[in-house]
Amino acid sequence: MLREPLRSTRPRTVLVFGGGGMRGFCHIGIVRAIERLGLIVDEVVGTSMGAVMGGLYASGRDSHEMEEAAGEISLKDYFRLNLLKFLVKGYRHASVYKGRTFRGLLQKWLPERAFAELPRPFFCNALSLTTGASRFFGMPGADTVPVADAVYASACLPTIFEPAEIEGDHYIDGGMTETLALRIARARQAELVIAVDLSHRNLQQPTPYRASLPHIVFQTYEVMGLALNEHNLHRYVDDRTVVIKPKVSHLGLLDMPDVNEVVRLGEREAIEVLTTHPLTRYLCDPQAVAEEDRMVQRPRDHVVLDVDMNACIHCGICAATCATHGYAAVPLGSVVRKLHNYECTRDMACERNCPTDAIRLRNL
Repeated sequence: MLREPLRSTRPRTVLVFGGGGMRGFCHIGIVRAIERLGLIVDEVVGTSMGAVMGGLYASGRDSHEMEEAAGEISLKDYFRLNLLKFLVKGYRHASVYKGRTFRGLLQKWLPERAFAELPRPFFCNALSLTTGASRFFGMPGADTVPVADAVYASACLPTIFEPAEIEGDHYIDGGMTETLALRIARARQAELVIAVDLSHRNLQQPTPYRASLPHIVFQTYEVMGLALNEHNLHRYVDDRTVVIKPKVSHLGLLDMPDVNEVVRLGEREAIEVLTTHPLTRYLCDPQAVAEEDRMVQRPRDHVVLDVDMNACIHCGICAATCATHGYAAVPLGSVVRKLHNYECTRDMACERNCPTDAIRLRNL
């Protein structure tokens, strides 16, 4: 039986779950990996679907109970068109789908009336439509709101669900400005941050254009999220942060996935990263680490920078973009400063912004 180490022997750990629609089910796999490895999480932060999963975890539910809750979410039951209101109000209506049933599900699984009732401290962010400011529910001054209401506000995608009305203000999805709320973890003075970023995208596989409103809206959200995450990771990832990026680019934001498959995907990625990253490897159950060592071929704490010099035009954009000085702005020759960039924030900004498609990131 694993026992929690003495408080002085381990860092105070904050787990940060990023937004990503239905991709957020892989957060359950992250929790399962943490349980398997015997890691201790002190506080939880979540945005959008990350707030839903983070709230469940902070309420004391284990990964199996979280998976049970995820199994209750179906597109048929919880994403019903507001057809009647559209016929009556047209574009004056606030959302495409009804949020009432989704909110009811959150109230069932998160009945706590205040954040102080949760067994583990929990925080989530939402965006005020009236002030344009982010509100961090769970922080002092915003901790008496019912947890389910705060989570609904954090997960309330604009045009998809009706904005959440809380204390006279109206809120939408916190991911509109901050899809991975590392700022809260910084404010909480975390000694170790485990951040789960769902913005992974295979940049070599363009998404085919479809002339439909949902496709355009969801693609806009996704691309906007990539750009926001780039700046967020550059600003807040430091030597106390472990970033996990599950391979979820094949899943649509509101495509109902196979929950079990997505959970396994998150668990696999988390185990590989947490058992090889120097910040977490020695906090894990030694037996679990030994089992992983037989399968992991190389360290997962660095990214390989690969530049096709035949395509490179030495524009310097990679050097200006990279937050960890992996590249140099040079007129001729190699632009790679560090072949193995151990500090890489894994936001893929250099590859995404290269004008000649010369850069490939490997070992992500």
